[in-house]
Amino acid sequence: MNSFEQEIAEALAATGSFEKEAALKLISVPPDTTHGNFTIPCFSLAKVMRKAPKMIAEDLAAQVKLPAGLSKVEAVNGYLNFFIDRSFLAKSTLEEIAAKGLEYGHAVPNGKVVCIDFSSPNIGKELAFHHLRSTMIGNSLSRIYKAAGYKVERINHLGDWGTAFGKLIVMYLREKRPTDDATLDSLTVKELNILYAAFSKASKEEPGLEDEARAAFTKLEQGDEFYRKLWTAFRAATLKELMRIYDMMGVGFDHYTGESFFEDKIPAILDELREKNLMVKSQDLDVVMLDEFDLNPCLIRKSDGSTLYATRDLAAACYRKKEYNFDKCLYVVDLGQALHFKQVFHVLKKMGREWYKDMYHIPFGVILQLVDGKWEKGKTRTGTASLLRDVIEAAQKKILEFIDEKNPNLENKELIARQIGIAERPRAPVQHHAQGRPGTRGPRRWNCKREFCRTHRRCRLQPHQPARQEER
Repeated sequence: MNSFEQEIAEALAATGSFEKEAALKLISVPPDTTHGNFTIPCFSLAKVMRKAPKMIAEDLAAQVKLPAGLSKVEAVNGYLNFFIDRSFLAKSTLEEIAAKGLEYGHAVPNGKVVCIDFSSPNIGKELAFHHLRSTMIGNSLSRIYKAAGYKVERINHLGDWGTAFGKLIVMYLREKRPTDDATLDSLTVKELNILYAAFSKASKEEPGLEDEARAAFTKLEQGDEFYRKLWTAFRAATLKELMRIYDMMGVGFDHYTGESFFEDKIPAILDELREKNLMVKSQDLDVVMLDEFDLNPCLIRKSDGSTLYATRDLAAACYRKKEYNFDKCLYVVDLGQALHFKQVFHVLKKMGREWYKDMYHIPFGVILQLVDGKWEKGKTRTGTASLLRDVIEAAQKKILEFIDEKNPNLENKELIARQIGIAERPRAPVQHHAQGRPGTRGPRRWNCKREFCRTHRRCRLQPHQPARQEER
C-alpha cells in the first residue's frame, strides 16, 4: 500500500500544478492537528501561475481528487491541508495486521547484515539470573534489527574454553567419577555446577589445585583425547539445559559458536600479529601495546602458551567479517567488560582492519545481590548466583497462588501461570527505567492483547478474513 504522502503527491500531479517528486518534498505534517494530517504550501506556484498562493490553494482544493483514505482537503492561507479518514485508517490497518501477522510494520530487506553476540554463558554452569539482561536485551535488538530490514545473525559465543574446564576436569577425576560413555551421556549441568563450586572450596585449602587446573587446560588445548572426551560431555550436558531455558523464554540463536570453535583460527591471528611486529613480550606474556590509545596492553597469550579471551575474540571478529560480511557487529555484554572490548577493537585497528569501526559494545549495568551484607554479582563457584530457572519457577508459583485465590477453576492454570511469569521476568531488564509499577509489564501486555482482539472482533475481522470493500 502506498503511503498517504505518495497518494497525495500523485493526486496533485494529476491536476497539472505540481510535479510528483516536487510535491513529495514539500508535503509535511502540520504542528497543529486542526490543520490536518498532511499539508503542502502553494507559494512556489505563485510566480508560475501568476496568482496569489491563497487563490491557488483554493482552486486546487476544488480540483484535486481525494485518494481513498482521505476524508477532506481544506485551503487555508496558501496551504492545502489534507485530513485522514480515521475509520478507513483503522479498518485498513487491521486488515494489514491480519494479513501480515507478526511481519506487520517490518521494513523491506535492506541487504545489510548485523551480527549480535549475546547471552554467552559459560559451559559447565547453569544459566544464572545475571545472564538475563544480556539475553533479553540481545534478543530485543535482534527483533528490532530484523524488523528494520537487516539480516540478523544471532550468535551465542559460549564460554566453552579456558581454565574453568581444567577445574572441572580436575574435580571430576579427583572425585573418581565414572568416565564410561553411558555415565557421561547422562551428566547434568546441575552436577557440573556442584563440581565447580566444590573446586572453588577445595582450592582455598589446597592452592596447588589451581596449578593442576591450568595444566589440565593446557593438556586439553593440546588435544589430549581423554580430556577432549570429558570436555565434549560437559558441553553437551550444559547445552541441553540452556536450550530448554531459551526455548521457555522464546529466545533463539542462529549460531552456537563458542570460544572452542576458534581454536584452529587463532594461529593465523598470532602469525599476523608477529609479522606486523605488533606482539611483544612483557613479563613472559605476549601482549599488544596500546599506549597511543591511552589503554593498557592487550594480553594475547600466557607464558605457558595458553590463549586468552582477547585472542579468541580477535579470531571470532575476523571470522565473522569473512563469513557474514557484517555491516555492524554488536556485543551485548555488561559494563565490566568495557575495557576488554576497547582493547580488542583497537588491536583490530592496529592490524589494519578498517571495519573495526563497525563493531560496538552494548553495555548494561550488572545485576547485584546482597551477599553477607555486601552488594555483589552472584558467583557460581561460591554458590551465591541466583539461577534463572529458580527465579522463573518462583514467579510461576506466586502467580499460581494468585490464580487459586481469584479464579481457582481456571483451566490450564499451571501453564498460564508459567506463561505470565515468563512474560514478566525476562523483559523486566529491558524496561528497568520505564515508568509504572514494577512487576506488571508482562500482564499489561496480556491485557493489551485482549483489548486488541476485542477491537478486532468489533470490526468483524478474522485473521484469515480481511474486511470487505463495502464494509469500509
